[in-house]
Amino acid sequence: MSENDHPHAPKKTKTTAPVSAFRKSLGNEKGLVNSWNEWDTLEEIIVGIADKAVIPPKEPAFEMKVKDSGKIHMLEGTGYRTEQSIKMANDQLNYFVELLEGEGVVVRRPDVVDFNVPVKTPDWEVPRMNTSACPRDLLLTLGNEVIEATMSWRSRFFEYRPYRGILKDYMKRDPCMLWTCAPKPLMADNLYRSDYPTDYSAKNKELVRNYIYLTSEEEPIFDAADIMRFGKDIFVHMGFTTNEFGFEWLRRHCASRGMRAHMLHFPDDLCPFHCDATFVPLRPYLALENPARPMEPFERRIFEENDWKLITAAQPNTMEMPALSQCSPWLCMNVLSLSEKVIFCEETEKEMMNLFNDYGFDTIPVPFRNVFEFGGSFHCVTTDIRRRGKKQSYFKALDAQEAAAQ
Repeated sequence: MSENDHPHAPKKTKTTAPVSAFRKSLGNEKGLVNSWNEWDTLEEIIVGIADKAVIPPKEPAFEMKVKDSGKIHMLEGTGYRTEQSIKMANDQLNYFVELLEGEGVVVRRPDVVDFNVPVKTPDWEVPRMNTSACPRDLLLTLGNEVIEATMSWRSRFFEYRPYRGILKDYMKRDPCMLWTCAPKPLMADNLYRSDYPTDYSAKNKELVRNYIYLTSEEEPIFDAADIMRFGKDIFVHMGFTTNEFGFEWLRRHCASRGMRAHMLHFPDDLCPFHCDATFVPLRPYLALENPARPMEPFERRIFEENDWKLITAAQPNTMEMPALSQCSPWLCMNVLSLSEKVIFCEETEKEMMNLFNDYGFDTIPVPFRNVFEFGGSFHCVTTDIRRRGKKQSYFKALDAQEAAAQ
């Protein structure tokens, strides 16, 4: 008889760890976070707000941006944007939200955060921050994962704060949701090239055409708005807000998820900031390109060899932008797809809407120019969280190359 079989031996009881109150509070909404591309039917989205926004302070990246847009006077800004401009922008954002909700889309909004406060780290300080109008710049959704981008401006270092409540909620409700923060950069002086020309001279053109930008390769940086999602593939716009080190972080991260990452360069754009006024996918095998910023021919071949048609954007309705907007007139390209067949467009961009209609799209015109002062248009001010669909490849030639290499 073994010791355990002895009639007077203590009985063993099966024990399990108690379930904590936190674990009990977790939901089971699998698939709540799910968005692989820019065109599948939209079901849930984050839309920004203009509350308590400020004009960003003078710093290397912002100075370059306003010089490019001819808005050098913005460097003299000292605090909040005007109450009137904030109200006008919020009125248009709120109307846009009403339209989205009328189409059955769930809309989340960030918390109100005061951006007129100084920020100081061991490496730098700025007297104020920016805005929470443009979640696309910060948040990248890849399937069931939301990635907080590194960002590239010091004034935007803490721009993730208004969205933390939303992200915590998604993670608690969706047991499959992944929440990733890319490595936070130090943003010390050596991240920015102090001798970079800002007068758009021949030297500036030479540097851009050799892929040398305002930011160095000291550490990985990327803004999420530099990334366009095509299912299994993402394309990353290289420039002043995303460097090669940042691309390499994205490439490795995507590879760990069975995805592919590709660079895009637009050498005629002397101040490359973000992709969504330069190259925009509309539906499978159809994308919109900027006639003033052609893609490098060797990169364009990826699309041509995989049966993608690239159509030329119509000219903007006007080249005049609001007084305190540092954005390009090519915001006419900055649209949001409700589905493969429906696109939100700024109401004055008649030629763009005609172009979309020619390719079989229905367009929803929305007044939005008052939002331009706050950093962008429809794509900029949103981050889609759920689109109906799954990861798939739209680049069969790349699939064949990948299979042959295995």
